[in-house]
Amino acid sequence: MNFVDFLDNAKPNPSLFGGKGSNLINLINFGVNTPPGIIVNTNSYRQFLKTSHLNEKLLQIISTDYTPNDIMDISTRIKELFLRAQIPQGIVDEIKSAYINLIKKIGKKTSFSVRSSANIEDSKSFSFAGQAESYLNIKTFKDIVIYVKNCWISLYSPQALLYFLQMKKRNEEISLIDLEMAVIIQKMINSQTSGVLFTVNVLNNEKNEMLINSTWGLGELITNNLVIPDMIILDKKQFRLIKIIIGKKEKMSVPNPEGSSTILLDTKPELKEKLSLNNDQLFQLYNLGLNLETIFNYPQDIEWAIENDILYPLQSRPITTLRLIE
Repeated sequence: MNFVDFLDNAKPNPSLFGGKGSNLINLINFGVNTPPGIIVNTNSYRQFLKTSHLNEKLLQIISTDYTPNDIMDISTRIKELFLRAQIPQGIVDEIKSAYINLIKKIGKKTSFSVRSSANIEDSKSFSFAGQAESYLNIKTFKDIVIYVKNCWISLYSPQALLYFLQMKKRNEEISLIDLEMAVIIQKMINSQTSGVLFTVNVLNNEKNEMLINSTWGLGELITNNLVIPDMIILDKKQFRLIKIIIGKKEKMSVPNPEGSSTILLDTKPELKEKLSLNNDQLFQLYNLGLNLETIFNYPQDIEWAIENDILYPLQSRPITTLRLIE
């Protein structure tokens, strides 16, 4: 297939699968327990622009310098162009074929996460983390196709355009014209607990400590800074708790039982006061952190989810802003 690849058959290639997708493929190649899925590669994004004759229009919009005051207008204009354009049928057919093969393996009642993977994302130079969109609990093929396009659109979201302005101020030149987006479609993990693991304590840049943020339910509330999570600091040289702070965890995100989306619920009072990880789960996360830092030979920022006591790494990226304490 020209436009879609199975994650477990692909080889890492940031220009084809984006940074996030390539890191995910690396995890699978090293035998890490990652949810199965497919990836709509950047060939599809280029083909969409070509057949819709959007290249010239995009070039016209983004080739000139812009200021923060221009961001909303530019983002809205690009979004409208993308929404009016049709995804080529050949791309839709390939996604459908791969989707059918995937659900044969994992079951028809599965829902999916649909996540952006830009070609500059999750490298040691640029994180781009949180700039493009991810969508959880997507239940139908029709919705998957809609959210693939939404991921492409998010390449030019207001927060993404602002990110590029900030990079320019730091003399980190990124050409918007060279941006391309792959899209990861994975089996949804309906997690009871989820969060982020840093293999270095990013609060003080201490390389001999790990930092974990965790909460009940799905992890999107942490990545979107919508909840105060639990915080756990571990000694990296040996499995030992250094510090625990129980977060308020006032809300939790769960799959919407009635459609392709998630919903927010009030966290039960007894769960607000309780640490969202037990000792066995902390030990699993500790070993995961050691393993992935060894695989990538660099400190990692790891998103993870736990469903029925099984730990799933969802993505791993380099921590880009470190001044490690010796």
